[in-house]
Amino acid sequence: MNEKKAQTNFTSYINTAVNNGEKNGSKQEVKPKLLNGELVVNAAHSVLMLTPLSCIQRSGSLFITNYKLSFVPYEPMQYDECGQRNYLLGPYDVPLTGIGALWMTEGDLVRRRRLLPYGDMPQKVKGLQVICKNMKVFVFSFADSLIGNGRKVALTLLHHAFPKRHHLLFAYEYKEPYYRTLPTDLNMFDRTIDWKKELERSECPHWRITLINDGHDAFMLSGPPTLIIPMSLLDCKVLEYARHYRNGRIPIWVWGRPEGAALLRSGEPLQTEQASKIEGVVLELVRKSHPYLTSLKIIDLCRNSISNSPGTNILPSISTLQSSFKKLTDLCTPTTIRNFWEQDSKYYLILDSSRWLRYVAYCLAFADDAAKNLANNVTVVLIEGEGVDYCAVVSSLTQLLVDPHYRTISGFQSLIQKEWIALGHPFCDRFGLPPPVSNELLESGMGPGKAEAQTAPVFLLFLDCVWQLVQQFPSSFEFTETYLTTLWDCAHNHAFDTFLYNCPRDRAPNIFKNYIQRPLWDWSEQFSDQDKSLFYNPLYGLCNYMPVPKQRISMSSISAKQSGKERPPLQRLHPAVSVGRVELWAQCYERWLQPLDSMNTGPVQHHMMHYGLRDQIKRLSDRLSSLSILSNRQSNGTEVEQTRPPVSRFFPFSQFQNEAVTGTLDAMQVSLIDASQLLDSQSLLNAPD
Repeated sequence: MNEKKAQTNFTSYINTAVNNGEKNGSKQEVKPKLLNGELVVNAAHSVLMLTPLSCIQRSGSLFITNYKLSFVPYEPMQYDECGQRNYLLGPYDVPLTGIGALWMTEGDLVRRRRLLPYGDMPQKVKGLQVICKNMKVFVFSFADSLIGNGRKVALTLLHHAFPKRHHLLFAYEYKEPYYRTLPTDLNMFDRTIDWKKELERSECPHWRITLINDGHDAFMLSGPPTLIIPMSLLDCKVLEYARHYRNGRIPIWVWGRPEGAALLRSGEPLQTEQASKIEGVVLELVRKSHPYLTSLKIIDLCRNSISNSPGTNILPSISTLQSSFKKLTDLCTPTTIRNFWEQDSKYYLILDSSRWLRYVAYCLAFADDAAKNLANNVTVVLIEGEGVDYCAVVSSLTQLLVDPHYRTISGFQSLIQKEWIALGHPFCDRFGLPPPVSNELLESGMGPGKAEAQTAPVFLLFLDCVWQLVQQFPSSFEFTETYLTTLWDCAHNHAFDTFLYNCPRDRAPNIFKNYIQRPLWDWSEQFSDQDKSLFYNPLYGLCNYMPVPKQRISMSSISAKQSGKERPPLQRLHPAVSVGRVELWAQCYERWLQPLDSMNTGPVQHHMMHYGLRDQIKRLSDRLSSLSILSNRQSNGTEVEQTRPPVSRFFPFSQFQNEAVTGTLDAMQVSLIDASQLLDSQSLLNAPD
């Protein structure tokens, strides 16, 4: 009823604006591209969109729908459609769930005020700054718009970008028919047979599948119905032992090798004497599941490892991780040119104080430790709080190091389905979305403030760690950093249901409603074949033909037993895990900073060259296979080399144009700060690509 009323008001508003004109007189009527089930709930015309850190501004209409914030310029330009194009979103659109913070500005960005969903709204709003969760910034000015439009837009954004109920998300309204075209080798881990396939693929002995967590006897409410436990552990004992672990998170199997070593995830045991004894019993059953009865490697991710030295680095609390990310966001989203230069002069000092790269290095170190033990045929048990955050990070990274299957695109997506979706990483809580079980949370006393305290980019931390591995092993992964960056952007797109729930139990009831399940992994729903081609690494697999150090050779795990031959030892990737070897993921965090963007620079140039060489090799190979001996003699052997147009440093995400960069540089030169005095050893502009 409210949506129909909003749509009617919007239509009347457009007609009034076009006929009567506003302060600067809009010359034409523009409309946003709407999806099936999408409705416009508010609009403002003659709005100025200011390009951050530059003097460029565009005039257009600003629309807010039940799906996105959309700015439609009155005069389209050539560079509006450059770079990556999304079928569902325009170049100046952002899903409402992708909005991280909303600031009110007073004509400039020097004076601004944070707007909160439960706070007071001033009577007059001159401008808005929208900071997205992927660090993209939109700045709008209502100086030429009707009086009151700024306040109306701000109120609408606060209401729809931070909804109070889960069913208000656009996934429940998106009515476009979906025809499943997922890859056949993508394991979704939403059925018992999927877990059976994984257990059979690993050939890990002495483990079995149980359905004790399904139905009314479920003890691990945030876990999947299907669990893999030691063969000697009875179901009745599982229920008894689970009462002594946080959220019932007993150690469960997630990966193994035929020689017997396994990787397990576990929550912390409760702080009771009986719980300590039960933990010893469960770990002994895990140890006996190994054919050689070797000792376990217990890694506590939030405290020192039981068998590690006292000086072992530990991972931070969720609130500390969120504070670290906020400092990183402030560094990568400067408000003005002056602020940009001030931060640039002490860039590395600010970056180090955020400790973000330290936490990335810690996760890689834990994963490397776990992979080393698995390579030595030692079972590893990861322990952390409720077992749904850092356990997912380290367990996923460990499997990337030891199992080449998960370094493919389909394998990587299967890994996320297993470790993050099926095993219950609380995406609603970490992404700041309302949980589907709002009533239960309210009864337990979890109000808005408490839910906000649980917000943290744990999944981004994992993607950052994966990016580090992709950089260190450029030919071992089928996917590229563009794929990882796109995945982080699309994780906040609430048209898809993959990252909209805390656990499988929250997801199950919605299957029976008028609700279309739409997994994110069907990339054809959003991108063209040309855009998807940038997801694939042209160097993938070349390590089989090129001499590389032994520690960097990735070798497929053998699933079939070789008769009369000994099984070769497990070979893994050996990443650099020191803080000094960890780099900032520039494409993800800095791509929207125009002063750092330029043509023909950055690692993307090498990547585009590799694409060209791979295409040329394919053309030559096809030509050789099609030529006969006679035609080969008659051929002059010439081959036309295709040239690729130059791209910018953050391609395909930057919207680069020479005029914009020139204007930005001119603005820097006349800045209130003498930029030349700030270009010291701390400056990011002095750093090599």
